[in-house]
Parts: sequence; C-alpha cells; structure tokens
Amino acid sequence: MSYLLETIGKGLPGRMLAAFEDQLGCRPDDELAALRRRHRDACSSFDLTVRLATANLREMRLGEAKRLYEQAQGMEGPAHLPLIGLACVADELGRPERALRYLRKAQAAAPRNAAVAFCIGQCSEHLEDYATAAESYRQAAELCPQLRNAYERLGALAVRSGDWEQARRAYAQLAELDPGSLDVLLTLAGLHLQAGEWAAAIELFQRALLIEPETADEALDAAAELESAGQLEEAIMRVEELVAHYPGVTEFHIHLADLYAKAGNDAGAVQEYRTALELHPSLLEATVKLGTQHLRQRRYGEAARAFNHAVELNDRLLLAFVGLAVAQELAGADADAQATFDLAVSLAPNSTLLFSEANRLYLLSCCRGNLDEQSDPITAGGVDGLLLEALRRHEQALLSHPHRADLHYRHGMLLRQVGEFTAAERAFGRAVAIMPTFAKAQIKLGITLRETDADEQAREALRAAVMFDAAQAEQHYQLALLYTQYSRFEWTLDSFEASLEGQAGAGDFRYNLALALQNAGLLDRSEAGWHGICELAWQGTGGARDRFSETRDAPYS
Repeated sequence: MSYLLETIGKGLPGRMLAAFEDQLGCRPDDELAALRRRHRDACSSFDLTVRLATANLREMRLGEAKRLYEQAQGMEGPAHLPLIGLACVADELGRPERALRYLRKAQAAAPRNAAVAFCIGQCSEHLEDYATAAESYRQAAELCPQLRNAYERLGALAVRSGDWEQARRAYAQLAELDPGSLDVLLTLAGLHLQAGEWAAAIELFQRALLIEPETADEALDAAAELESAGQLEEAIMRVEELVAHYPGVTEFHIHLADLYAKAGNDAGAVQEYRTALELHPSLLEATVKLGTQHLRQRRYGEAARAFNHAVELNDRLLLAFVGLAVAQELAGADADAQATFDLAVSLAPNSTLLFSEANRLYLLSCCRGNLDEQSDPITAGGVDGLLLEALRRHEQALLSHPHRADLHYRHGMLLRQVGEFTAAERAFGRAVAIMPTFAKAQIKLGITLRETDADEQAREALRAAVMFDAAQAEQHYQLALLYTQYSRFEWTLDSFEASLEGQAGAGDFRYNLALALQNAGLLDRSEAGWHGICELAWQGTGGARDRFSETRDAPYS
C-alpha cells in the first residue's frame, strides 16, 4: 500500500475551535475563574462575553459556552463571532449538520472569512456532501492562498475518489508554498506514478533526493583554513560572524555547531544544531549530529530520541529511492532501476543502525542508576548486551501480543542489526500480513528479500509499498473523519473493542488502530515510534489508549 494513503488524513483539524481561537479572543493564559470575575463586573461587554464563552468551550463546559455565545448575539459586536462559537459547540457535540447551519449564517455576515469557508468544507465532508466540501475548500484557498489545510483536503478528496489530476493540482500548490518539503515532493511524485506518468514521477523523485539546505562552502573556506591551522577560536569567531550576517543559512549553523562541539561548548553546539533543524526540519545530518552530541555528553535519553527521529528521516529518503526505482522500472529503464534499487539497499542499514541505537540508548538511560558512575556500557563492551536486551523484550512482548504489526516490524529491525536476515524477513512478512497498508514494513521486507537474493519477491514487495490500493482508501478516509470527532471516536472504539472480546488479537486492536492512523497521516510517525521505544523500556504493554492523545499533532522537537 502506497504512502499516498497518508494524504487521506492531511489537513483535518482536531477541533473546529483550533481554526478560530484567534478570532474568538482565546489566549493561552486565560483562566476561567479570573474571566468570570471580570465578566461579572462588565457583563455587557461583547468582547469579554465571547472570550469567556470560548474559555468555557476550551474547558469543555459546553452548556455554559452555548449560553454565553447566545447572550453575545444580543450585544453590539461582529455578528459572525457568536455564530462561529456556536458552531464550535455543535462540533464538540458531534453535530455537523447544526454546526453547518451556524457557519452558513456566519459566512453571510463575514463572506471573506477563509476559516469559515474551510470549516464549512469540513462539516460537508462529515455529511458526505463531497462536492460542497471541495467547493468550500477551493473558496477558502482563494480567500487565503497560504492556507495549506485547504489544499491538503482538496488532495485528500481527490485521492479518495481516484481523481489523480485534481490531486496533482492540489499538491502542486503545496509544492509552490513549500518547495523544500520532502513529503510534498514525494507525494506529488507518487501521484504522477499512480497516474502512469513515469517521466514526471522520475523527475520529482530525483528532485526530492536532491533537496538540501543552501550550501555556502566558499564562505566557510576561511574558517576551514583557520581550523586546519589549529586556530579554533578564530575559526569560531569567523563562523559566528557569518551566522550573524546570514541567520537563514542552515549550513552556517551546522558548521558553527561542529566547531562548538570541538571546543567543548556543549550548550552552543546543541543550540546551533536545533536552529539548523528549525530552518530545515527534515535535515538528517543535523538530526544525527544533535543525537551524537547528546551521546558525547552521556544524555542517553535525548540521544535516543534524536536518533529515533533520524530513523524516520532516513526512511523518507529510502522511500524516495524505492519510488524512483519503481518509476524507472515501469518506464522500461531496467538498468537505471536496478542501480537505484541497489542504492536503496545500501541506505537501509542506516535506518537499522539508528533504530537499534535509539533502543539501546533509551534502555541505557533507564538503567543508568544501576551503573557504576565510572563505567560506560557504550565504551565498556556493554553495547551488545543492550541490543540483546532490546531483542529479548520485543520477543517477550510478542508472546503476549502476537497480532501487533508494529512489534513485528520493530523486532525485524533489531534482527537485521544482528545479521539475522531470514528471521527479519519473517518478522516483516508478519507485520505486512497483519497490516497490508504498512508501507514501511513492505519496504523493509523488499529490501531484506533483495539482500537474500529473492529478487522477484523483493520487486513485488517494493512495488506494493509505493503503488496505491484504492480498496483501502475509503476505510482510512472514514477512520480519518471519525478520528476528528473525539467523543464519538472513543465511544466507537469502546463499542467495537467490546464486540471483539474473546477473539484472537482483540488485545492488540488499539495498537494496530494507532498504526492505521499513522498510515492515514493522522499520527506523527516519529512520535509514535518514540512511544514504542519507551513502552518496552518501561516494561509496559497497556499504553495504547494514551497513544491517541499523546501523539496528536506532536512533532519531534
């Protein structure tokens, strides 16, 4: 199943309120009790009434929020704001038809409000009025050309219906908004691949692989000469000047961080690596270097988290190589395809190593209190022991949870690291059998099969990882819509889980559902992967419920 499935959930806000908080006067430091006291002294204030209503809404005091918004409707002030608030209340109650009525009235009062147009689209999706939804998203994009969510939802609707031309248009707009986004370029390449436009797909996959931050080698030459001459402080001063004059050049921040690390300035190095990642979030080099700096300072947990994120970044590059190879093969360029497949195979061990390091280092951070302060398992021969412990914990967890696709996948990654490729192949195969839409497992299965010379099976697995299966799209689309209605989502899960009681794999349902939400682009993969590492380090096996709340909109930082 293609990673294009991720487009299905893109752009859906968790709560309608998120689209309107600024308009409704919501402030992060608002305290309900303090606002109530102020409102008692100024109960005729429109602004304060709307703000208090919104504070109640944020605290899920829906009855009080509704009363205050209705009270504000009789006051002097922008007529659309109380209507928006009432729409948000209806959204929290899972009543999209009622929310839509309020939003239509708000749109009549404020016809150029892009957020209102967007949320009309969202309600229309819930009501299965897809034509109106698409038209509303187009209107929102016209009113606010920078509104990424509108293009993402237009793309999702087009992918769901198999309209590849409309999907490409939406993602072409996103590529214009963010030309340096690896994810957007990969998606656009995949859409061309799905439409049979091999040449365009090849060009876009190649462009994605060439995305790099702005380079400035010539500007760094003087600093490099000073460093070579042993004048480290002078080299640092030179690069600090460059950073001050050109703060948006990622390469300057990375080079300065490297120099700080050499000079023993740990805080400076960490800050500069983080600044580089703020400028270029998908930069693998800076992510790995940040993790390495944490490792040097024995901050094992922070190093583990950075390496875990680096796994996801490396996997995206791996995906680009696989997509390029499949496009080349379908275009009849067999020699080029074989060479690109070989490049993908050579890149895969980076993910394996980084994943293993993340597991081992987090285990080390958890057991550090039991170690002699003078000993360090990283340098004292304890690394293999930590890896074997991670393997043991995965195997133990699989005895209790044999139907968890994510556990089989992670087990396969660790098996690859210790050279057990046949066992790893079986583990990835089990993950794919449980979750056919698990593109990462499909790719690792294909890579491992190629390493064991099962070339025909490898090609089938790798092609399955990038070619779209329309049969799965509708299920994931409905799951995505359900996920945005929190109370209905949890109630549905509880009911469905109760119906599974006594069946094989029932206890693994929520874990696999969390993975399905990742596949649909609704949970952050890096954050979800981190929770998986922590779960086994803590010896926990019942944390799937928390995963839904903890990983909503929780990018790595």
